Amino acid sequence: MLDRTIVLGTIAACMSATPVAAQAPTPAPTMTAFDGTYAGVSRTAEGDMQHEYATRACVPNGKPGPLTITGGVVRWPGTLPTAGGTAEGSVNPQGVVVMHGPSGMRFDGQIDGRGTVTGRLTSYCGYQLVWQKKGK
Repeated sequence: MLDRTIVLGTIAACMSATPVAAQAPTPAPTMTAFDGTYAGVSRTAEGDMQHEYATRACVPNGKPGPLTITGGVVRWPGTLPTAGGTAEGSVNPQGVVVMHGPSGMRFDGQIDGRGTVTGRLTSYCGYQLVWQKKGK
């Protein structure tokens, strides 16, 4: 009888400890190899989407504003003066970047091994955009 009491007491003690172990703190966002700030290198207008290669209504060529990646989440505040707002999206482990922004804006790009982001933005106007990771 004594052995059974000890075993049942041990089981009860283990069961009462389980909920405490199950309440682990929420982990911090996972860092990725792509995390960091990327400086704008170039923005090249390709034309508007309604008139083949007409660029009068599009923002002129220049440098895009900085892009940031934190925990695999991509943010580009300010986007383009004509679109306003912030574009947000994600980067996968292979470096594929997809962002969506105001007015149906979409960016599809790739990060290479040197920390260069290149891709195409489509909205009313189309652009080729390039950023370079700071510190590379």
